[in-house]
Amino acid sequence: MWILAQRWKFRLFFALADQGLYSATNFLLTILYASWLPLDAFGRYVVIWTTSLFIEAIEISLIIDSLPAIVSRYGRRNRQRLDVAALWVVIGYGAGTSLLLIGIAAILLFLEPDYSGPILALAVVNPLQRIYLFIRRLCYIRDRQDIAALAAFAYGVLMLAGTFVLLRTGMLSLNAVILLSGLGASGAILVTLASGIGRLQSMRPRTTVWLAAQMWRSGRWLSAAAVANWISTWGAFPLIAALSSPGVTGIIRALQNLLTPVVQFNAALNLAILPRVADKVVDVGDQYARSFALRGTAIFAAIVIVYCAVIIATAGLILPAIYKKPEIAAASFLLWPLALALIFDGLRQASSMALVAIRRTQIVFIARFVSLVVFLTAGAVFGYVGGFEGILWATVAATATSAAIVMVAATVPISVT
Repeated sequence: MWILAQRWKFRLFFALADQGLYSATNFLLTILYASWLPLDAFGRYVVIWTTSLFIEAIEISLIIDSLPAIVSRYGRRNRQRLDVAALWVVIGYGAGTSLLLIGIAAILLFLEPDYSGPILALAVVNPLQRIYLFIRRLCYIRDRQDIAALAAFAYGVLMLAGTFVLLRTGMLSLNAVILLSGLGASGAILVTLASGIGRLQSMRPRTTVWLAAQMWRSGRWLSAAAVANWISTWGAFPLIAALSSPGVTGIIRALQNLLTPVVQFNAALNLAILPRVADKVVDVGDQYARSFALRGTAIFAAIVIVYCAVIIATAGLILPAIYKKPEIAAASFLLWPLALALIFDGLRQASSMALVAIRRTQIVFIARFVSLVVFLTAGAVFGYVGGFEGILWATVAATATSAAIVMVAATVPISVT
């Protein structure tokens, strides 16, 4: 028991270190970009960033979140082969989405030329981002959170140093900071490869196709749910940019950035715990998932509530000191809908993990689809009445709806007759 406790402390420490380093890097980069780029350019960066999140959301739901349950059921004694096959799936996904981005960039060249170059830059770095995300999660599945933390450190050093070099040389621009993310991802990948994680090997196409089919079977509902969730959360940013201006989008993202550390902290707990929950469900039974959802909800939600309360209470001091742009400080009242959306998401997190572990992913899709309907309906009404602020409150309504459905599905026992 003592050895088991020490192992969990080891996992949790390096999981928090990894997530802390990665989130701190992106937190600081957002501050620097919001401060050094023109507000409209930063707003366009936010739109490109949300596009990357869309691609990432499908990768996580369809490939990464499906892998622990598949390995627990089919490959506990042959995990290396499944790791390699999964990496080939990720490479194919990265190549396919980059080709799609190139096509979009060509269309935007005639419709919105300001976005064409940044989308093309994203197409260049997208495969590296996909591989890094997968290998980073693979470190957790293989209980090598220490390697993930080391890779996050390399990523942070390269990204922050590269940003300062771009500033000092007068080359800081929207396209440059997007391409820089490829350098950071490359450095992190090299660290994991040197540690023996994520090395690419030849693989029979039959195995890769089988794994892709299993991932589709396990994660197709999650991927559809991820699309619905992106529309009702991150989709608000490009919508606001289209209806208002890129500058307004930049202001909202700068405010939201203050709340992201707690999201990343909870994500670190998710990464560390989900593979173990999946294993425990296989060993003990589905009833473990329900008890985990009940206990985990209180923990995840309490962390978010406390953090958001502190940020809102001190916003008057923090915003002018960090961003030094009066437009951002004047919009501090928008922290309320942003914080409430995060609190509802925190309430949902443990229950979503439980449903993924028992492969009841259809419930997650239903919840996200219903929340999408709520977002579109409320967004049309609130957006007409309150403009971009109304769209933010529509996001709150959608997140609350999704949380309620998922929590009920995960915690209320199903009677079988």
